Parts: sequence; C-alpha cells; structure tokens
Amino acid sequence: MGDVNNTIRNIENLGQFELIFFILELDEINSKEEFNYIINLLTNHDNPIREAVSLKLEDYILKYENWFLDEFSINKILDGIIDINPNVSRSICKLISASKTLAGKVEKQIIERINLLILNLKKFEKENNDSFVNAQRNVKNHAKNKKIFSLYWYLEALSCCLSDKYSDEIIKILNYAIDFSDYTIREKTAKLLVKLKNAPLELLQKANSDKNFYVKIQVYDKITMMIS
Repeated sequence: MGDVNNTIRNIENLGQFELIFFILELDEINSKEEFNYIINLLTNHDNPIREAVSLKLEDYILKYENWFLDEFSINKILDGIIDINPNVSRSICKLISASKTLAGKVEKQIIERINLLILNLKKFEKENNDSFVNAQRNVKNHAKNKKIFSLYWYLEALSCCLSDKYSDEIIKILNYAIDFSDYTIREKTAKLLVKLKNAPLELLQKANSDKNFYVKIQVYDKITMMIS
C-alpha cells in the first residue's frame, strides 16, 4: 500500500510536462487504486495529459484488462470517446477494438448514449428551426458542430464493438443517421451497415447511391457480393 501511495504522491507533485513523460514511461501499474488514478486523468485535465493517458491505455488494455471493466473505468472510457481531441477519441476506439470483453461491456451503453444524443439533436432542430438531416436550413455553429462530432465518434466506437445482440436498436439509429446532412455521419453509418449481419437492403442501397464517394465506397464490396 505504501508503494501505491508513493506512486500517486509522486504523480501529484509533478508539473504538467513531467507528468506527460511519467505517464508515457509508466509500464507497470501496481494496483487498481493506481490504475484508477491514471484513468481519472483521461477527463477534466489538460489536453496533452488526456492524450498521453489515452495512448497508455492502449498499452494497458490486454495487460490489465480486468481493471477496465468496473463502472468508474467504463464511464471514463465512454466520456473519452467524445473527447474534444480526436487523437484521444481514436485511441479509445482502438482500445475497445483490442478487447472483446471491454467491447461487450460498452456496446449497450454506447447505443444508449447515441439514442440520448439523437433525442438531443431532434430537440435542437425544433428549438433552432434547423436540421441535421435532409437539411434545407443547415446553419453551422459551435453547438451544432459539437453534437455532430459526438455522434461521429460514438458511431465509430459502436463499429469497434458491434455484435448481433442489439441489431434492432442499431438499425433504428442507422435509419436516422443515413440521411444526415454531414457526409462523415453517413460514412460511419455505411461502415456500420457493412459490419451488421442482417443490414436492411434498402439502407445499403441508399448508402450505395450516396452522392459522396467516401460513403459509397464503404458498401461497394457488400453490394457487389449481394448482386453477384
């Protein structure tokens, strides 16, 4: 216990620059308490610290997998998916991909967060006379961009842990997202359609007919196989 307290005390006494290097060079974690201290730095801390932690978590996932699975750690991971720094978001998606156990733990919660976000998007549309799908009035602003960013990374994270358990709920999400004005959301939707075992043909065809090349290319091989 003394070694753990000493490690945490050492971290607390470091300046930001020193802390970043300490995190990146920390190959061994002595206890769950120490792990909790590290993963807590993933949110509500300066950008370079969050990014350093997200990179180290990629290294830790297979070595300390069980420590990632409690409610505290799961919530940190879910929040990290939509970090303002896309490098953090990308690292969190990679660690979800690296662990089937973690993926199984977060899939349902990611779906719940997406559904909550969609409700929030629809409320935003109504209150601002604006639209995210089939937009006739599509005004760019920070609040709107932040919601699009969150949906983009939650869809990417969902693609990293996708199973057949929640296919009905996922198809409802994709029915909404396939008509999104922002092509990056339609691209992530198409990526999920390809991975989904029983993806509706009409959604695949809609993605295949998309005016954006990056959306079409996601489903090209699957559509070709179905036709031939």
